[in-house]
Amino acid sequence: MSTDDIKAKMREALEKKQDAKRNSAEGAEGSEKVHGPEVHGAGKRVHRRKSG
Repeated sequence: MSTDDIKAKMREALEKKQDAKRNSAEGAEGSEKVHGPEVHGAGKRVHRRKSG
């Protein structure tokens, strides 16, 4: 195998990986890295005294 063949295979794999990443991000409603109830707004803060 020549270096050109290896480079071509690596480019193909990278393009495939990037396409998969793009497709999954398009389908997701919110593509933020952080999600969940802790992000959408603070609820009532509760102070708990340290026990011990």
